[in-house]
Amino acid sequence: MKQFHDYVKDHAERTPDKLALTVSGREISYGALDELASMVAQRLVATGMREGDRVALHAPTSIETIACALGVLKAGFVLVLMHYGIAAEKLIHQLDDIKATTLIVPAGASLDELSGKVHLQFVMHMGEWRTRRYAGLNEVYPACNGGLDGNEVRVIFHTSGSTKDSKGVAVSNTNMVAAYTAVSGYLGGFENAVILNFSPLHFDYGFYNIMMPLLGGGHSVTESALPERPEHLLDLILRHAITGMHILPPAVHYLLQAAPEAFQAEKIKSLKYIASSGQALPPKHIQQLRTLLADVVVYSMYGLTECKRVAYLPPDQLDQRPGSVGKPIPGVRAFLVDQAGQLITEPDCVGELVVAGDLVMLGYWNKPELTRRVIKNNLFGEGRVYFTGDLFKRDTEQYLYFGGRKDNVFTRRTFQVNPREIEHVIVAHEAVSEAVVIPVPDEVAGHVPKACVVLKKGRELSADELIRYCTAQLDWYMVPAMVSFHEALPLNLNGKTTASLLAAGAVAI
Repeated sequence: MKQFHDYVKDHAERTPDKLALTVSGREISYGALDELASMVAQRLVATGMREGDRVALHAPTSIETIACALGVLKAGFVLVLMHYGIAAEKLIHQLDDIKATTLIVPAGASLDELSGKVHLQFVMHMGEWRTRRYAGLNEVYPACNGGLDGNEVRVIFHTSGSTKDSKGVAVSNTNMVAAYTAVSGYLGGFENAVILNFSPLHFDYGFYNIMMPLLGGGHSVTESALPERPEHLLDLILRHAITGMHILPPAVHYLLQAAPEAFQAEKIKSLKYIASSGQALPPKHIQQLRTLLADVVVYSMYGLTECKRVAYLPPDQLDQRPGSVGKPIPGVRAFLVDQAGQLITEPDCVGELVVAGDLVMLGYWNKPELTRRVIKNNLFGEGRVYFTGDLFKRDTEQYLYFGGRKDNVFTRRTFQVNPREIEHVIVAHEAVSEAVVIPVPDEVAGHVPKACVVLKKGRELSADELIRYCTAQLDWYMVPAMVSFHEALPLNLNGKTTASLLAAGAVAI
């Protein structure tokens, strides 16, 4: 099978001067991008690293960062994408977990916070493009496959959990090429496309949004943040002649804040479609888009890091099924199972979504037990299936409808929020007796966490004080957006505190 990065190399050989990439206003051609990626690959190979060694990329999205990602793949090493905004503790934990050989960082980046806490062999600073021996705990790790069979791992994406439960999703070249083939198939290909994206490279959605246009020979446009005003987003469309926007629902909401008169025909004449994934696209936002951008096709999609993309709703079904995420994309088979693991065939029955196909990950790096829990062999006529943990139902025509998370994890601006992790931090506060965290719907973020708290007798604590305490302990997306105080929390029949009554509104919050 053709290698993921070779698609870009082929375009560089055929059309070296064609514009490939624009990142925050900076441009680079296919030829120059491939040349930079090749130089990175040569520097990495010259270190003497072994095939399969992990190279961690920890930098904000830029032309150089994207070239480094392609360079790591060219060199035959495993690309590990690290969230540039994570706390040092989580970065150290992830580097140790994957046993990284090399760390790539921006020019001038300080490694003081890592000193004496991580084992590395080499560090590369972008711009200098030299690999230096790491001055800290320099160590050669034994060969390692992360508990996964074979030697197929090409990229590791880290999910957005807390320090202790963040997972490295390991994918193969087959996974990545299958994702590109399937998505480009229903979006119409990328050769003449100009795709606008706001998601960072380390996030799997951003990685594919940036890379897929490059694999197809198109022009990939990435901005590091949404513009200062929603009207300026329309200016971006005009400036770059954007044909497709691959954006998350919060960006759709932001666009819709622009004044109606800003949606001038001249500004949006190039735009053919908007594709959204990561969390549910509210039906009212779909209707607003169709009113303001009548000739623009809207794709509402559903996927997970573990299998990239599962389903999309054909645009001609938007009016009939506004709450559906559609049907499985080409190459994906989907099943619903009950709590006993038995197939559900009746319509409108809720069950866990199980998927099969070439998009399903290899597994979680260095977490073999967790991998065995979610990936099963030889079920439902499939060699491998992935139990997503997401609850769905299907209508009589097999369209899927999302119902929630089996494990109560919910999404805030694409980041997974585990209520139990937040509760553990809150209960550790000296003034707190009990705490339950529940998701509260939010038009922009999808959901935000709310903390329902019981204080110890005689203790006082304000909501602002508790939020500041959480801010010091947790990543931003795990910090409660609101706090309520209670005399007691509701109990279930087993005497355990339950969040379901609070979330359902049966108890005042």
